[in-house]
Amino acid sequence: MKTLSALTLLALISVSTSTLAAYTGPAEQNVVTVIQLKDVADDSWATVEGKLVKHLGGENYLFRDTSGEVEVEIDADVWRGQEVGPDDSVRLRGEVDHSWNKTELEVEQLEKVGATPQSKGGFISK
Repeated sequence: MKTLSALTLLALISVSTSTLAAYTGPAEQNVVTVIQLKDVADDSWATVEGKLVKHLGGENYLFRDTSGEVEVEIDADVWRGQEVGPDDSVRLRGEVDHSWNKTELEVEQLEKVGATPQSKGGFISK
């Protein structure tokens, strides 16, 4: 009986511990440049790294890397309390959207490179 109780307790502890675990290593990301986005299939996921240089209005921003510029759409909940200015490096992951005259990235994850999240959200214009 003691063995059964001990095994049950051990099973409960291992289940509880595994639900608290999380992967902290690097994720495989399809990092591309702005110029390469035009070759990424529509509705595919891509990651870009560079700077948000201008707020275009609403949820639209101008993103720039060393290869060029692209319009990105960032919903309010994606900011997660981060403040980002035009001099801050960011990593954006989202869905590529090709329309008949342009390519956009609908951002689902925004990470300020080399910084921790702050208490306020939004874009800081300088």
